[in-house]
Amino acid sequence: MLFMGDHMQKRWLTVCLSILFILLLRHGSLNFEQSTKALKLWFETLVPSLFCMMVLVKVMFAFHAFDWLAKPLSWLCSRLFAINEQGFPYLVAMMFLGFPAGAAFINDAVVHHKLKPIEGQRLINTCSFATPGFVVLTLGSVIFQSVAIGMWLFLIQLCSGWILLIFTRKQSIHVKGAISSVDRSFLQALGSAMLDSGKTLYMMGGYLMLCMSTTSIILTFLPALFQFPIRILTEFSSGTMLLAAMEAPLAYQLIAISMLLAFGGLCVHLQVLCFSEATRVKYAHYLGFRILQAIIAGILAYVLFVLLHRV
Repeated sequence: MLFMGDHMQKRWLTVCLSILFILLLRHGSLNFEQSTKALKLWFETLVPSLFCMMVLVKVMFAFHAFDWLAKPLSWLCSRLFAINEQGFPYLVAMMFLGFPAGAAFINDAVVHHKLKPIEGQRLINTCSFATPGFVVLTLGSVIFQSVAIGMWLFLIQLCSGWILLIFTRKQSIHVKGAISSVDRSFLQALGSAMLDSGKTLYMMGGYLMLCMSTTSIILTFLPALFQFPIRILTEFSSGTMLLAAMEAPLAYQLIAISMLLAFGGLCVHLQVLCFSEATRVKYAHYLGFRILQAIIAGILAYVLFVLLHRV
């Protein structure tokens, strides 16, 4: 039965991919148009807001920079999140690396036996954030022309993730021994960080092109009523741009964007699963956490932007 189930699954996957291949050929102009948009979004928005941050975080982690933060905050982190002092730098790295890069970082720690798979799963499920480069620089400074708005949006993401960490503290994270190595020179660490970050960004660009092209072709068969929400939920970076362009009060735009940033978008979900193979993240669990975090982020944003009028 197991063999038949696996065999049928492969057959259905082959059929679906064949249909998609035919549709991509049939709608070649649409495929080209959306791939061009995805490439422009990747090159003009994601790379400038992510690359430098990713490189800097990896180098700082390699040289124990986050260990200094762990010492004064270890007691609080241990009590609230059940994460010991050696595990705290992994939490800090997740806060700044962003969705797929953070998942790849944690997966690498699992591969090198720094974290157990169950510990990596907890961090990936609860600490999936958009990078501060995208939230503060792109959304705050560029889209809304307000660094303060970007900072509030990023703080909402962090708080929603921290709440999930508190709820999941039953699964503690206890890293033993040294968490990083400084046996390499600064230039070696920098080169390695740039190479790893470049590979991750390259993969992100590929997934972005694939998801935007595929989604646009599928949307041609759906009523107009469903097209806007599907576009938003498929890819969060372009989705936030669509939400920012809506004709709605600013506070409610920011609430919707906060929820989308917490959810991440299906394209991000696909990347996280790809980059966390050794951690064995289950998509049903990851999706549930994303929905829960989106709800928490929406509540926090409503309190902040509507009740407290912080815009």
